[in-house]
Amino acid sequence: MASDPAADRTGGILPYSRLTHMTIQAWCPFQSGTEYGPFVGNEHFPELNVELTRLAGKYGSTPNGIAVAWILRHPAGIQPLLGSMTPERIRQMAAGADIELERRDWWSLYQAAGNPLV
Repeated sequence: MASDPAADRTGGILPYSRLTHMTIQAWCPFQSGTEYGPFVGNEHFPELNVELTRLAGKYGSTPNGIAVAWILRHPAGIQPLLGSMTPERIRQMAAGADIELERRDWWSLYQAAGNPLV
């Protein structure tokens, strides 16, 4: 949905969690919420993956690491619950905890994911 009311896809839970200091846990946050599965490395999300790859180069990381860094930098203090059957992917995701994205880079990923300006 591209309309303005669709910009709040959480029903207000993220702003509420910030006001009440409630921790949000993101289960499987790499899933796209579509029939296409995970968004990292997925051809159905080209703009987002170009930006993930660009930032991976800038920060000496991987797209998986940058995605984790983005979640951890979210102002709501989201706690991601990650999993994978691939040990290397788990290492890449864990390394994201050591990356502090600049605000400009966080915002560029937000926009590349197709989120409207808020």
